[in-house]
Amino acid sequence: MKLNVMLATPEKLVYSGEVDSLVIPGQDGYFGVLPNHAPMVSTLEIGELKIKNDNQEYYYAIEGGFCEISNNKVIILTSSAQSADEIDDTTARVLLQKSREKFHSKLEDKEILQTHIAIRKANVQLEVSRHKVRR
Repeated sequence: MKLNVMLATPEKLVYSGEVDSLVIPGQDGYFGVLPNHAPMVSTLEIGELKIKNDNQEYYYAIEGGFCEISNNKVIILTSSAQSADEIDDTTARVLLQKSREKFHSKLEDKEILQTHIAIRKANVQLEVSRHKVRR
């Protein structure tokens, strides 16, 4: 038995198909999903989404969102999802370095939160990027 998964952003359908399992970055931490998972709805955090099908694994950097699990169907809605192969390591490293430098300067409360989020996004992109298919 498989899970029917749909991963979508406002711009496009990123992934659609049957899979064996998922690891999803939930609000309270990562959680796994296998066939016959109990129905649930969860908010998602910035993190790494892992999709496993047969003997292949697919990784995406997602920026939060929501997921619904019901009757072996998983719908994941997120503002952004980048596959490992779509991530530019250099850009992610530059963003991380600039955000860290900014974080150590004098910031307003709102800027601290935005900078923390930028650091988290860049870290996740670099984590996901490690799963690129090397050719």
